[in-house]
Amino acid sequence: MEKITFEPLIAALSDHSALYNQWYNESEIKFGSLDAHVIANWMVEVIEPIVKAVVAENTAPEKIHEVVKALYLESLKLIGSGMAIRYKDEYKEAWLLLSKIPNLALKFPLKTISLLHDVLLNLEVYAPDKTLQWCKLVEVSSAEIKTIEDFKIVGRIYAWKCGLAHLRVRLKADFETLSENLQQTIIKAIGNPVKSNQLFENPWANNSTKFEGVQGGFKGMTGFFEEPPVLAQIGEYIFATDSNSSYALFADQFGKVLIPANTVDTVDITSNSKRITNVEKWLGKEANEIDTTAISSVVATQDTLVFTLQNSYFIYLYSLGNE
Repeated sequence: MEKITFEPLIAALSDHSALYNQWYNESEIKFGSLDAHVIANWMVEVIEPIVKAVVAENTAPEKIHEVVKALYLESLKLIGSGMAIRYKDEYKEAWLLLSKIPNLALKFPLKTISLLHDVLLNLEVYAPDKTLQWCKLVEVSSAEIKTIEDFKIVGRIYAWKCGLAHLRVRLKADFETLSENLQQTIIKAIGNPVKSNQLFENPWANNSTKFEGVQGGFKGMTGFFEEPPVLAQIGEYIFATDSNSSYALFADQFGKVLIPANTVDTVDITSNSKRITNVEKWLGKEANEIDTTAISSVVATQDTLVFTLQNSYFIYLYSLGNE
């Protein structure tokens, strides 16, 4: 308390001190001893700026208490679970976004925090080095975020920009529901020189064949597969399996992800797998750099070629451009 200087926050904590002490004690029972220094710094560095922004929107004590209560309880969970310590910079930057969208922090504090945490958890799984980039992108658009649905869609679009390729297929419809101003800030932030109605159409920005890297790897080396995988296209999706686990593969200009596909039988993937030793029809002269006799499976879509090699734990990807 002695480090907090913003009077409305001090008043909210003081007027309901018995409740806050009770919640603190309950959290210590659940999580064990909580570091008072960590809590104090979090209150000053994160909670206070958010409350200042909220008070600028509404000075009613009951509204301030409602927001402070939500922030405090969620903070105790975050600190007690260790997430606010292990990923301090990421969670601090993400929570401070609430000070940029105080209208949502005021109306939907718990919902907004929940949406933040959903994105952070997904980024931690699929693009752990892009969390701070995601925060900066959302901040750029924050002035145009007016509703909780705006925030959800903007968060999803920028998560895609940060590497979550599996989100792209649903984003066009979402994007079209946004205001013109918000759409324009997103296009500018993404930096994609295409018309807004084409932003999510093509997975690749280039117009020629290009090697886009690999995905997968040996499970014992933080990869995915215990045995060399094979690929198959089933319906509109590309699946990979090592006969033990199944994954859906999504790849585009911003990232490559493998999503667990537990409902897809490994036998279905292996039985639909195709072996094609000649990839020259797709890759042209670049095919000369590949030992095509070692190809164990191939999937070619309108815009992407993926294949696996015998004795390799990786999936190899080529964009086929948009010609």
